[in-house]
Amino acid sequence: MLARVGLVALVVVLARCDTVEPIEAEQLVVEGFLDAGKPMPPVVLRQTRPLADPYPLDAATAVTDAHVLLQVGDQPVVYAPVPGRPGRYEPPGDAPVVPPRARYALTVRWRDQEARAGGLVPPPIGIDSIDVRVPDDPVQAVLIDSIGAAARQGFIYPIEVTVWWTTPFEEVGADSAYWVRAQLKPVTSFSSTVVDLFLRTEQIVRERTLRRDERGRHAWTGVYAVPVASAAAPPPEHSLRVLLLRGYEDYARFASSRDAPERREPVSNVDGALGVFAGVALDSLRVRVVP
Repeated sequence: MLARVGLVALVVVLARCDTVEPIEAEQLVVEGFLDAGKPMPPVVLRQTRPLADPYPLDAATAVTDAHVLLQVGDQPVVYAPVPGRPGRYEPPGDAPVVPPRARYALTVRWRDQEARAGGLVPPPIGIDSIDVRVPDDPVQAVLIDSIGAAARQGFIYPIEVTVWWTTPFEEVGADSAYWVRAQLKPVTSFSSTVVDLFLRTEQIVRERTLRRDERGRHAWTGVYAVPVASAAAPPPEHSLRVLLLRGYEDYARFASSRDAPERREPVSNVDGALGVFAGVALDSLRVRVVP
């Protein structure tokens, strides 16, 4: 049975760099994603702290007294703080769903700061099918439990997954601007992590550059690895989540820079603040891989 899973909220933890200059005032951090065809999303507001200070995700860093207005199409929606959940703002219960291809504009006012973000919501995206290929035998690889830990030799099964989806529009003009993010997220109980730059568990790419099959569907292929104890060990049964997201360049820049070691913070698409507020379209599924 395939189970749909929702959009996983991203937590953006940002801080100012240490410097010999006086510490700047706290800066607003905005987080939210408009998912095409889904209910209006929450907006999470936090504030920066000096790099040397702890950053608890609680009331100490939450922004609880902001004014939040989201306009989607011609519909203005006033957000309100959620009691007991500092920093989280939600629309009223009768707020409409997010229309695909709608234009949006977010305005957040807090103290003397004003943050704005705007753009378009992409059309929906849907996974048509997937193909999972498990090799007959494992291969030798370098296993690392965490970055900086000592490496050791081990064995893995590199598992190849191809995802197909239909694009029911011509990729010209405005419809040529979409980016997709494909992710393979195995859900396993293994303690070791395979660190191998030759594997591809995720990719962010311009959608129109991806290949199409004979039926005109887009296709993306990724590879993840499952470690095993020896060269004779069979591949274990496990769960796999496949996520497919469509967005614009603002989301692609944010997502591509979120884990970059050379950056202190991801690339923001919010004017007057840090963070991200972007329109996306998401589909996902969970499968049981039984070799």
